[in-house]
Amino acid sequence: MKRIEFWRRGQVAGGFLAPSTDSKRFSMDGYPPDCCGSRWWVTGLLTAVFIVLLPLAMGADLDRVLAIVDDGVITQSDLELRLAQHVVDLQSTGQAIPAQDELERQVLLGLVQDQVLLHRAQARGISVDEARVDNAVAAMAKRNRLSIDGLRREVERRGMPFVRYREGLREQLIIRELVSSEVTRYIEVSDVEIDEFLSSQKKHAVNQEAQLDLSHILISVPAAVSAAERETRESLAFDILRRVESGMLFDEAARQFSQGPYASKGGNLGLRPVSQLPELLVAAVEGLAPGDLSTVVESAGGFHIVRLNVRAQAGQQLVRQYRVRHILQVPNAVSDLSMVSARLVQVRDRILAGADFSTMVRLHSEHLPSRSNGGDLGWVGPGDVVPEFETILKELVPGQVSFPSRTRFGLHLIEVTDERLHDVGGKRLRAQARSTIRSRKIDERYEAWLNELIGRAFIEYRSPRFQAQ
Repeated sequence: MKRIEFWRRGQVAGGFLAPSTDSKRFSMDGYPPDCCGSRWWVTGLLTAVFIVLLPLAMGADLDRVLAIVDDGVITQSDLELRLAQHVVDLQSTGQAIPAQDELERQVLLGLVQDQVLLHRAQARGISVDEARVDNAVAAMAKRNRLSIDGLRREVERRGMPFVRYREGLREQLIIRELVSSEVTRYIEVSDVEIDEFLSSQKKHAVNQEAQLDLSHILISVPAAVSAAERETRESLAFDILRRVESGMLFDEAARQFSQGPYASKGGNLGLRPVSQLPELLVAAVEGLAPGDLSTVVESAGGFHIVRLNVRAQAGQQLVRQYRVRHILQVPNAVSDLSMVSARLVQVRDRILAGADFSTMVRLHSEHLPSRSNGGDLGWVGPGDVVPEFETILKELVPGQVSFPSRTRFGLHLIEVTDERLHDVGGKRLRAQARSTIRSRKIDERYEAWLNELIGRAFIEYRSPRFQAQ
């Protein structure tokens, strides 16, 4: 079976769900591609589960089985839902939509791969606790400026039981845990490899890649609209540009008007190498200074406005750092894990009700080094904390307090109070080199591992359209 690299930007399960075009803005987009290390499984995290929110007419034929994967099935409804999302992703980034047969083939293969991975995780006994799912749900509510109850109502309004929504989140988190346990944990990078990499980079410094931090507003234009409607949407794009130039905050305009996948994040795409950005957006900011706006740029998918936030030249070492504070409690013979978790839930409820975080630290935290300064850990970057703590950080947005989350040290309530891109210069060169080499190795190992799993799985395509897979 041909493997589809569904972690790549613009492929089957990658990307992020574009916000609804309903009058009430609502976005279910996931985390930035670089949020948890290697890009591929993170890009898919919290995206595949959101596609089911797209409204579809559920006819009887949608229950038809298209493929059997071990003891599970993929139905026509599964395909239609994922297909609708993929088309939205392509349109929002101005990419061409493949022929229908090829598009359906790619999407079905992505669904098959998900099933194979979930079956493997089940066989390994991999699970995700309720706290991780709670954190993911809370993060999505925060991004959409909703309470958790508000998120529940919005999900159910769009025709999806909230229990199913949570289970979709859980499945994607389980896949990430599976990949971590079977692929990433075995990847090692030697000092010799780092030395060789840095030497090569220095030798070819002229070819080192710049990075851009962009914000983006998209006014989408479906292919079937009339010329008059296209002109109306173009006029809207120019009107938005004039508003921003007159003082409206770009992120406010993005949240209010953009139909792109990052609207709920103020249109911010995050810091990315130029090669990982659409050429259309890179060209739009050519010659601009940080803070400048592009003009309205037209593509097949609609009209774009781009702001250049940061231009990091080759050789700069920009990393995302988080300002963090926490409360730690350690289970023991008297208070087991469940008792400590229950206590921390109560502490979290008090904080959300208005209690001072620093006071709660003084009363409840067992982390002596940070207890005297309100639980503050300072600015934390890649590799500064244990991996499980870092993973939780990247699942939070500023101002969000996590549910009780477990690390090797105990249970934490964690709050990210701020985040930034920080130039760490030469002192992080080796760490960045190690990360780059490790990501390459992970990609290579993952490819072989996934192909092996697919080769061992029982996969039968029941529809004549796909039996040549």
